[in-house]
Amino acid sequence: MRINLLCACAFMTLVKASAQVTAWPVGNIPQAIADHLNGPNVIISNVISQVIDPLQVGFFNDSTASIGLDSGIVISTGVCYGVIGPNNIPNMTLGGGFFNTDPDLAFMSLLYANVIGDPAIIQMDLVPAGDTLQVQFVFGSEEYDEYACSDKDDRMGMFLSGPGLAGPFSNGAINMALLPVSGLPVTVNTLNRGFAGSSGSFGLCAMNPGWEQDTIYYINNDFGSGTQLDGYTVVLRASAVVVPGALYHLKIAIADVNDANFDSAIFLPEGAIRCTDVSTSMHGFPDIEPLGLWFDELNHTACITGFGNASGSVHVEIYDPSGRLLQRSAAVQNGSLWTVPMGPSITGMAIIRATRSEQVFTGRVFVR
Repeated sequence: MRINLLCACAFMTLVKASAQVTAWPVGNIPQAIADHLNGPNVIISNVISQVIDPLQVGFFNDSTASIGLDSGIVISTGVCYGVIGPNNIPNMTLGGGFFNTDPDLAFMSLLYANVIGDPAIIQMDLVPAGDTLQVQFVFGSEEYDEYACSDKDDRMGMFLSGPGLAGPFSNGAINMALLPVSGLPVTVNTLNRGFAGSSGSFGLCAMNPGWEQDTIYYINNDFGSGTQLDGYTVVLRASAVVVPGALYHLKIAIADVNDANFDSAIFLPEGAIRCTDVSTSMHGFPDIEPLGLWFDELNHTACITGFGNASGSVHVEIYDPSGRLLQRSAAVQNGSLWTVPMGPSITGMAIIRATRSEQVFTGRVFVR
């Protein structure tokens, strides 16, 4: 059943005041993505919006966090208003019924998508300051539960390309958005209640080995008050190991599959794209100065704090990520700052092990 857009929007205006999830357009999509999704220890730039209708991207607010998130950006195959609760319209379709192709979405599942409907794609460059990139999200769909295990396998992907990655998608990208237990991509057929819907067939879900293992991460939303979507995931976290300081490209994509009906959406909280701190540790009894390790590009040195002002040699060993010793030398002291000239052949990720007496400091820097 396709709901008339004007009627649906008028209806949602009436329920918006009492709905738990509200949504509204962002205006400038690239600016909104850069401003609202940029989390700790990562820099986002060069955001590109590839949507059919600018209303496919919106802000959302959920005062009771009924979907597990309280605010952020929503990206939909329909329009952003379609996620406003409560769930009182079956099979909501506010998408424009447009078709396009995207090879990554088509091939990300064993069930090939012959038709990609109402795709919404956001692309960006990013530089992580740490070694693990993470993106928090919730996926929801109107295809639930009737079309679980059908060829209407709506799906989303987070395709990351850059140094150290060699995946099967465009530009050697990997799909970060994988389910916690099975490792399958996030689609209607890989995450649901664990059985075929009224318009589905068990065999189509069974194309994905292990598809029943992640049912605990699915929430049925029949007659729910939080959002219009019939089902959605708990808050999931996509992750990938990255090289600190290197340039990566991230493509976040969602689409209807084999039709353009029954909308699906991705919710991304404020600061959703973030990076863990570079792993650093001190063993023994460090002085009162805070621990610190960074690469001084101007002087091509590794800089260390945490050993204090006391005299005594600090011996440094530098390894590559595979554990191969690249350099062994003594650090130069300047007050509480200790510096180590980096050999000209050392580039990329370097693991630093600094030792003074019983104190051992380990961490990582990215050498440019």
